[in-house]
Amino acid sequence: MKILLGVSRMEIRWTASEEQQGQRLRQVLRQKYGLSRRQLIRLKQLTGAVIVNCLPAPLNQNLAFGDRVEITLVEHLEQQPPENIPLEVIYEDQYLIVVNKPAGLVSHPTKGYPDGTLANALSWHWQQQGEQHPARLVTRLDKDTSGLVLAAKNAWTHYRLSESEIVKKYYGITRGIPVPLAGEINLPIGRSVDSGRRGYNPAGKPALTRYWTEGTGKNLAFVRLEPVTGRTHQLRIHMAHMGCPLLDDFMYGSEEGIVGRTALHASSLEFSHPVSKQELHFSVDLPEDMKAVVRNKIIYLTSI
Repeated sequence: MKILLGVSRMEIRWTASEEQQGQRLRQVLRQKYGLSRRQLIRLKQLTGAVIVNCLPAPLNQNLAFGDRVEITLVEHLEQQPPENIPLEVIYEDQYLIVVNKPAGLVSHPTKGYPDGTLANALSWHWQQQGEQHPARLVTRLDKDTSGLVLAAKNAWTHYRLSESEIVKKYYGITRGIPVPLAGEINLPIGRSVDSGRRGYNPAGKPALTRYWTEGTGKNLAFVRLEPVTGRTHQLRIHMAHMGCPLLDDFMYGSEEGIVGRTALHASSLEFSHPVSKQELHFSVDLPEDMKAVVRNKIIYLTSI
């Protein structure tokens, strides 16, 4: 398989193998090359997007051994308006980018934050490189959460990454010391019927968090967190539910002004590259605001 990525389109080219002989093109694109149902629908609607042996072909065509296939995926999302916002790039190639988002930066435009976001910063970054991509965020962080964010440069890469296993690790500082010091929190999350706010809800979606206490202080704990699922506000809700809300979490705890924002940092990402299949691992240090609290108020545990 050969993948060519352009400014506004992506091409997948390959020669049908013996194994693919007799299979429908739609089936091969879905199972072998990882196209989503939505992408297949778009291919069906676009003239000339599917070519077999230099001729337009329907998606239900059966492949023959040696058929030369060319698929063109045209980008259908517009790039966010570029804004010159400082961006710390940890890794980048023609398919994806990993950045270290500072606390205080919204990930993507919303009704309350129409601009000045990480998506706008990415658009500026790519514009300076002569590229144009919509910011397809694979992982997202709350405004106050700092750390690693993974974004894809096209719909195909975004879908492949979204369907793959991504191991995310966080560090947090909690008000209160977890009991036991390490374990799992397995509580469903949903919206409250009364307040509409997210929280523990027996009828909500399953949510699982693993945690380890790495240090303690005076009613404070430095914890390592690993969300197995990815529900909105999962770590914040789970820690608050066990009586140890994240420090300065205005929504699920209380603002004490010690850190000045929710004390949560996405420190590590591990995933398989959607094209090369190489196992990638990225990590970043704690930001100075959390590091200062840990340095001054936390004593590391030798074992748990």
